[in-house]
Amino acid sequence: MKYNKYLFLLIIIISSCNKDFNTVGINLINNKPFNTSLEEIPVFVKMKKIPPYVVNQIQTFQLGTYNDNIFGNTEVVYLSQLTLETVSPVFGIFKQNDEINGMEDNIAAIPEKETLKDVFLDIPFFNNVDDDDNDGVINLYDIDSTDPESDSDGDGWSDIYESQIGQNPLNPDTDGDGILDPDDDESKNPNGGGTVYELDSLIGNSKAKFKLKVNELDYYLRAYDPESNFEKYQKYYSNNEIPSNFSGTVLFDDEIEINSNELVFYNEDDPETTEDDESETVKERLTPRIRVSLDKEFFQKKIIDNEGSQDLDNNENFKLFIKGLVIKAYDFSDPLMMILNFNEAEIRMVYDYQKYDKNDTSDDTSDDVIEEEESKFLLKMSGYKINSFKNEAYPAAIYNEISDTINNPKTVYLKGGAGVMAEIELFKNNDGIDVLEEIRSKEWLVNEANLSMYIDKDMLSSSGGIIEPSRLYLYDIKNKAPLIDYFIDNSSGAKEYDNKIYHGGLIELDEDENGLMYKIKISEHIKNVIRKDSTNLKLGLVVSSDISSSMNTEVENSDLMTFTPTSSAINPLGTVLIGPSPSADKYAKRMRLNLYYTEINND
Repeated sequence: MKYNKYLFLLIIIISSCNKDFNTVGINLINNKPFNTSLEEIPVFVKMKKIPPYVVNQIQTFQLGTYNDNIFGNTEVVYLSQLTLETVSPVFGIFKQNDEINGMEDNIAAIPEKETLKDVFLDIPFFNNVDDDDNDGVINLYDIDSTDPESDSDGDGWSDIYESQIGQNPLNPDTDGDGILDPDDDESKNPNGGGTVYELDSLIGNSKAKFKLKVNELDYYLRAYDPESNFEKYQKYYSNNEIPSNFSGTVLFDDEIEINSNELVFYNEDDPETTEDDESETVKERLTPRIRVSLDKEFFQKKIIDNEGSQDLDNNENFKLFIKGLVIKAYDFSDPLMMILNFNEAEIRMVYDYQKYDKNDTSDDTSDDVIEEEESKFLLKMSGYKINSFKNEAYPAAIYNEISDTINNPKTVYLKGGAGVMAEIELFKNNDGIDVLEEIRSKEWLVNEANLSMYIDKDMLSSSGGIIEPSRLYLYDIKNKAPLIDYFIDNSSGAKEYDNKIYHGGLIELDEDENGLMYKIKISEHIKNVIRKDSTNLKLGLVVSSDISSSMNTEVENSDLMTFTPTSSAINPLGTVLIGPSPSADKYAKRMRLNLYYTEINND
């Protein structure tokens, strides 16, 4: 009690010495000295057509047709140089010269008669194999992706157990004999326990049938520009017409369908090993891919029969000898745009050759035999790789809106590729008058700032709908870089490309799972501008596929712009936003900067 008494007296003394301070503090608390409010700041917007861009500065490639009910159709063809897996290749065991002239030291070198069995063009898909619980079933098909003991096919055995014993955890009757796996002692997975994949980066109907045409390329994709005296790199633009003018020998032209199954290949049974059946053992597994058989005669003559020639001495010679491939997809039953893993694409040549076998009796020729041996050789799709785009002209209603003379439109159109971007100036009203100094004079403490953009759902539905881009990207046009909020946001989501979530730009969906709006948080950028630490520069807004990369690519000579973000260049999608000056019924959803601030209450 004595202690509490002294403490009480001490508090009174301290309070008396600090009377003025505490009086102010009490007044602040009681009179609510701070107000927190929202100010809707106008933005000044122009739309600009993105010129054709340099496609040989990009490493993500498309193939197919994208049908956009608003912006029209886009057709994309792929072109690539080829390189040898190994230069100066030896097919079989011996060099071609040794097969003809023989070898010293009594080494038996016979004409090996190398003959192609198969030639495959392999273009892998990008595959999603996310499996959070590591039970052999990817999240997409897993009834419970957090529990390895879940039973996705409902046969009574857990996913992880079936994966471990070679059963199919997504089929209660793996071998299809009518007996459920737990009751079948002889059940065998006919697919060798093949992994089930989800194919990524297919836009449209993945079950569509279409024709694939592969031609020899008759145009040399040179590295340096002759018009610069070969001192500068050659630039190939997205609107190039190389496929139309330089498609040579047809190597494949037929209808195909996408197969999402893993490719599993088995060994051939060796008749001399009666106890084992090698045909039941897996020789090779390949991820899902487009695989077609190319013209064997062409590759027999150009590659196999050309062993030992200067054409195969090095890859520079080879690129002049076979200039590459042109790959086109057409006649789709439904539109389909494919973003494929062309960096892993290859041509697989499987060939037989004759091999002299002495059966380990070098002094006895009576048991010598000539046998057939199989081998393979690869051609890689490396060197220059480019796309060629044909874009349908925009409807007049859109084309007329995309003009450098039209300010603050009712509707803002955005389209990836050589499409449409928006140029945004913050703190400017409809007349282009700067209101930044007025904001600065208020001495607000900015808590949060975001650019809010609602999707024009009426426009999309009246046009038959489109596939909406999952993200928008905002950047500093002058410095060709993202804003400071981009760099300080290290947040990430479930997928590797779902990062920088706070900075945002991710699509927000309504109750019907349709696009509602996009929001990009730019609080730090706005604070810097208001404090005069940064210049209020023009910003660019584009559709994006993945903002984890802030790389840019050049565009064709233009007075309007010099570059476009790479993440937008490789995205074929588009959207329509409610602009900064919409009709009265949409005014509440106009494009604007939302500024949440705190100020001192001087009342």
